[in-house]
Amino acid sequence: MRKTVGQIIVLCFLIIAMQFPLLVYGTQVQSVESEGSIGFTGVYEPIGPPDPPPSTSPQKPDGTLPKTNMIDSSLGLWIGSFLVGSVLLVLGYKRRKATQKTIK
Repeated sequence: MRKTVGQIIVLCFLIIAMQFPLLVYGTQVQSVESEGSIGFTGVYEPIGPPDPPPSTSPQKPDGTLPKTNMIDSSLGLWIGSFLVGSVLLVLGYKRRKATQKTIK
C-alpha cells in the first residue's frame, strides 16, 4: 500500500512539473568594447602532419542553434515522459510479479 501511495505521489509530481514548464528569457543589458589585444610569443612547431588533414572547403553546420526568446514545442517532453513512465510501470509490474512468485 505504501509503494502505491509513493508511486501516485511521484506521478502527480511529474504531471505538475510538466504542466508548468520553466521558461527562461535572455537579453543583452550592456555591451563594452575595448581596445585591448592578446599577443603570443614564441614559435609553434607542429609534430608531424595533422590527422585527419584540415578541410579545404567551408563546412555547413548540421543544424540550427536556438535563438533568443525562441519558444519550442513541449511535445518531445510529453512523449519522453510517457515512455519513461511506461517503462517504469512495466519494470515495477515485473518486479512485483517476481516477488509474489518467491513468496508462494
